Amino acid sequence: MKTVLPFGSNCLRPVTKTDAGKLLALLTTPEVRRFLCDDKILTTPEIAAFLADSNRRDAEGLGLWVIETDAKDITGIASLMPVTGALEDIPEMAGGIEPTIALGPRFWRQGLALRALAAVIDHARDTLCLSKLVASVDVPNKASHRLLRSCGFQKIGRSQGVAHELILYVLPLKQLAAD
Repeated sequence: MKTVLPFGSNCLRPVTKTDAGKLLALLTTPEVRRFLCDDKILTTPEIAAFLADSNRRDAEGLGLWVIETDAKDITGIASLMPVTGALEDIPEMAGGIEPTIALGPRFWRQGLALRALAAVIDHARDTLCLSKLVASVDVPNKASHRLLRSCGFQKIGRSQGVAHELILYVLPLKQLAAD
């Protein structure tokens, strides 16, 4: 089951339908959509479909969370979702679960993405008992490459993405088990 994931004085809370407008605002911010949405401006129906897909995955402990801080707006989002599209055809990625973190630009460079990703990794390992996470990052997205490497993700290859070439990563979780 998808639950609230605390990290420090902040938390990740499961997204609800009432978050749709704020989610749309976050994901249509040019700096956020540049890599996360392949610079596509999402529509209200696309956000509704994204939320519905997230809600369908609640029982699996997967889906979308809102990053909550003292800020009144949505600070950002975190997700754990199965890989889709062409990534499913890559043996190392097939059947994999991929984390995503997106923050509004005013929250960048404060360590929030690192703490949120660590909470998602802990959930994947400790609650979902996953053996690994996978990730794909656009080559020019230097901040996301640094974030993944700082959490222990290892580069395993490349693939062509929609807008950019992608670097593929894996994070084995069994070796990270708490002692």
